[in-house]
Amino acid sequence: MDRIAGLPFGEVPFDADGDVDRDAARAAVSGLRGEGVTDVVVFAHGWNNDTAAARRLYERFFGQFPALLAGRTRPGRTVGLLGVRWPSKRWSDEPEPDFDAGLLPALDRGGAAGVGDPPPTFAPPPWPSAATAAVIREAFPDADPSAVDELVELLRIRPPGEAGLQRAHDLVTGMLRGAPGPASADDGDGAGAFPAVAGSDRKAREVARSYLQELEQLGVTTSGHGGPAGLAEDIGRLWHGTQELARQATYWQMRNRAGVVGERGLGPFLAELLAADMQVDLVGHSFGARLVSYALRALDPPQQVRSVVLLQGAFSQFAFADALPHDPGRSGALRGAQARVAGPVIACHSRFDGALGTFYPLASLPAGQDAVMVESLRERWGAIGFDGHKPHPNRTPMLAPAAPYTFAAGTLTSIDAARVVRHGRPPSGAHSDIVHPELAWIVLCAAGLIADGPT
Repeated sequence: MDRIAGLPFGEVPFDADGDVDRDAARAAVSGLRGEGVTDVVVFAHGWNNDTAAARRLYERFFGQFPALLAGRTRPGRTVGLLGVRWPSKRWSDEPEPDFDAGLLPALDRGGAAGVGDPPPTFAPPPWPSAATAAVIREAFPDADPSAVDELVELLRIRPPGEAGLQRAHDLVTGMLRGAPGPASADDGDGAGAFPAVAGSDRKAREVARSYLQELEQLGVTTSGHGGPAGLAEDIGRLWHGTQELARQATYWQMRNRAGVVGERGLGPFLAELLAADMQVDLVGHSFGARLVSYALRALDPPQQVRSVVLLQGAFSQFAFADALPHDPGRSGALRGAQARVAGPVIACHSRFDGALGTFYPLASLPAGQDAVMVESLRERWGAIGFDGHKPHPNRTPMLAPAAPYTFAAGTLTSIDAARVVRHGRPPSGAHSDIVHPELAWIVLCAAGLIADGPT
């Protein structure tokens, strides 16, 4: 097998329908057995553009394990690693999750700035390129390629009249309505397979303004074509909002795909690992957190993985809820799934995650509500990676590496990781800032691999 920092490592690819590469799967299980692995940590990436990007993330995150395990590994345990590969695409202007956090600014306002210094400002995201068109085609394989090309061209040239803005809006919502919605699309909170805008009659200007306002709240400075203010609002500025609508539509499709790959693909593969007498621990980032969570639905009792750690999970905060606070007659789609986990289900979250704190709930904005209500929208439509499991009160402070955690079996636990998950830039903020020893330490402790921690 390959190795990362001396530990056996394999990759298991899945396609968009959840079909696994059988040769790679057999090789992974055989390789782990041959290495005498007793405990395998399985990591599912979030957005990545290619195999190399996913591999870089796994190398950087797993590469922290040996130093953290040195002299602390529970006797008799041999650790192996698996990386899930699945077709999840990011827009090219978003930072990869393997980036050096020191290269991007801290978003905690108090970072390096002194008292009284103005908050940081950011240039707007760049206009789309040919690479962006490829990502949109990948997200909407059933869409007319000419419609994708037209959308990208409109975003690139940004015609000054309102007709162009409306046409771009209609192209995005048309692709959303035409995409098939898998049964696993709804986390139980009612958000469904598509952003709410796809089924609403909100005008292009209104929707674009909602996204533009949130970009500017995050510190992005925008400019347009210098048109008059007031009622004749500058269409040039609104194009930034329409571009964010297109971005979020793309990501919503990846969110849907994650549930399919988890339940139809990774879940059955986990059953093979468990049948090979290995302890299995799951880690997922972003959409990958949704993927590993939905994999639990495919396990048949008494099959159990040992732990689940969700890093900036891009799915509903109510996914595991017994009852929804705003609708007690309904439950989360993963209600009771923690019974398939012998240890904890941990949600690491950060308030500096712009993708989840701002744009995830905004995608569910119903017709007639103003974007100033985004904060209240988080209460109903928020993501688990922004404020953890809801409404479960089990919250644990994040500890420094070497400080032992005590996680109770079968619990839904939230850990505020904002102390380290705080670097990035709009629109996604700190969503990809996950390579930290504090987070790797949580994974190892949850897995029961630390000698002075819980089994």
